Amino acid sequence: MINKITSKNIGFGLLTLLLLLIAHAAIYLAHEYSHSLMAWSLGWMARPVGIDYGRPTLGNFLFLGDVGDGVDYAPIFASGHGVAAAIIALSGTVLGNGLLYFVIYGLTKWASAGMSRVGVSFAYWLSLMCAANVWGYVPLRAITTHADIALAAKGLHFSTWTLFPFLAVPALYTVYHFFRRMFPLCQEKIAADSGNDFIFLSVLTAYWFFSFFSGDGIDGSYGLVSQVLCIMSRYVFVPFCTMYLVSRYYPRSVQSSHE
Repeated sequence: MINKITSKNIGFGLLTLLLLLIAHAAIYLAHEYSHSLMAWSLGWMARPVGIDYGRPTLGNFLFLGDVGDGVDYAPIFASGHGVAAAIIALSGTVLGNGLLYFVIYGLTKWASAGMSRVGVSFAYWLSLMCAANVWGYVPLRAITTHADIALAAKGLHFSTWTLFPFLAVPALYTVYHFFRRMFPLCQEKIAADSGNDFIFLSVLTAYWFFSFFSGDGIDGSYGLVSQVLCIMSRYVFVPFCTMYLVSRYYPRSVQSSHE
């Protein structure tokens, strides 16, 4: 199934890595700006884009791990505006990731026929970062004691267990939609009938979706339930997702050439 690796495969791989890093940064910022814009619109933030960009380190430059929304939730809760706090806390995942995913999917489906291979690839990685961010919060970091979902539960006077099913249904549908709609929509144009490029795409997809976005909770800092789910995401879902994508969507033209 794997042919000799060529310079074209290497070029494809390097360009893909660049596109996914840019896409990750764009969607990460979309998530944080959704929080700050919502807080500003509700009167709890002075500037609509007043997020905390963190330290000027290489790791933060590449992965934005120190970037935060900059929202001070303490005075919101102290003044009795729990619902406002919940709306702000959920806006990153719901608006900046979930809703944005379906917008990107709709635009890509409408315009993909006229888009270049690079354009479809970038749209694909943008959509993955949206859907994987949703997965990273629900279910992975939904049953927890802090961060967005815990803040939303506190604001609504729910436990995270009570809030969980209301968030899990749309979140899991987003994940399902990505693998059953977005991946099939884009993979043929991205891989361009190259078995090597397709496998590279599939492995990166599984890794970034189920491993990269499980990293925050895998050390137990979000609680035991979150830790167990993050461990399963990284060590169970990554290999099975790769196997699923390759077995279901591997280019038929490449399969035929090996028969």
